[in-house]
Amino acid sequence: MKKRGPAFVPLALAAALAMSGAAALPVAAADATVVPPSGLGAAGPWFRLQDDPGNAGIPHGNQEVTAFADARWLDGSLHLGIGGDESSQAAHAFAAPITLTSLLASGISYSAYQNSAKSTAANSGANLQFPMVCGGVFTTLSFEPGRNTDSEGRTGVVPDTWQDFVASGASSWRTSRAVATFPAMGDATFSEFAAACTAPGDGALGVIARVGRLGSPTATLDTYVDGITVAGNTYNFAVEGRARAALTVPSPIIAGGAAVAASVAYTNPANGPEYPDTGTELTLKGPAGLRPEDVTVMVQGKRIPLTAHPDGTLTGALPKGTALAPSSSSTTAFTVAVAEGAPAGRLTLTAELTAAASGGSRTPTGVEARGAGTIEAAPEATPSPTPTVSTAPPSQSATPPVPAGPPAEGPPAEGPAAPNLAETGAGNYDRLLGVGAVLLVVLGSGIVLWTRRRSD
Repeated sequence: MKKRGPAFVPLALAAALAMSGAAALPVAAADATVVPPSGLGAAGPWFRLQDDPGNAGIPHGNQEVTAFADARWLDGSLHLGIGGDESSQAAHAFAAPITLTSLLASGISYSAYQNSAKSTAANSGANLQFPMVCGGVFTTLSFEPGRNTDSEGRTGVVPDTWQDFVASGASSWRTSRAVATFPAMGDATFSEFAAACTAPGDGALGVIARVGRLGSPTATLDTYVDGITVAGNTYNFAVEGRARAALTVPSPIIAGGAAVAASVAYTNPANGPEYPDTGTELTLKGPAGLRPEDVTVMVQGKRIPLTAHPDGTLTGALPKGTALAPSSSSTTAFTVAVAEGAPAGRLTLTAELTAAASGGSRTPTGVEARGAGTIEAAPEATPSPTPTVSTAPPSQSATPPVPAGPPAEGPPAEGPAAPNLAETGAGNYDRLLGVGAVLLVVLGSGIVLWTRRRSD
């Protein structure tokens, strides 16, 4: 690394305005401070190597906010890459010098990634630096990942993996100039530097992420940095675009019926991040009592296990996909079926894009879509019609039924024998009239014979 004089980037310029003493630490931000592509440049608040006139003549490599996703927010990162005899950096000035003791107390950390495909330098990565004044002398303290241990206990740089580095009092740092009792390019712990740099006006003027010269015209180093935490603030380098999600859920879903087809689609804009190793977290919120065994979610012929949660939701992870690059899209189709007897009612589905960067765990990205349908009970089968018997009284004009045999009659009346009447189908009343007529004929004949005998 080239030795630098007090003319340090715009950091020294900003700090010189407030060299009267160490400032109180700023209050830690509730959320990370986002640094978009436009936040890195001559207008700040982060500055590149070439933005400092004092660096004129020093070849610079790549120093930009790019789509390459970090393992924490998955929304982009700071790219620092160099070729032979180049340097790259991103620097941020503090409003006033901050003592090393205060910096250590507030926490110092960052995440770094080395791309082995474009790097020939072994065990090298982006350094975290503090340009500072110690005993009235300007120097730069550097944390080098190749000589320290990451948060998982790994020593040095692990290629193609996001590593988190947390600086402690025992961490090794290197000074670019001789200060206090430390020689130029000498190493000591951060606590040792903090104990030695306590003169009035001593303290860090800002923070830098840097890839310095490698000492070879052919050596290359390609790195990414994010999550720089210092002086109570965390800086998230991120592109401005975000993917969008759309969820399709047909309705209704008949309990015990056929599965319905659904899908979730993600579309990433040109200025979006590169989401690596994507997947989908599916959340179902149905009527009370809906259990995992009531719902079957299938993707490409495989059932997705569902987990029940105390809030009544069911969750499952759809299969992992490939990277979702800027200006691209992806769709995952799935089916949903509900078992017979499951509770009926509204069913809400939420699909959220997840991703996992190398070295990081699967993380929700905040890109989600929601859809709703209903669970309906299967309709009951229509029974066959049952014949009905009318209970209405017979019509008065209806013809009485014909008896199967002759009607029952009482004992024959006394008197002359009467001739039998033919079966005519007449009723009892008609029969009486007929018998009466016969009797009148017989009686009339008797009177006529009696009259003739008297006249003789």
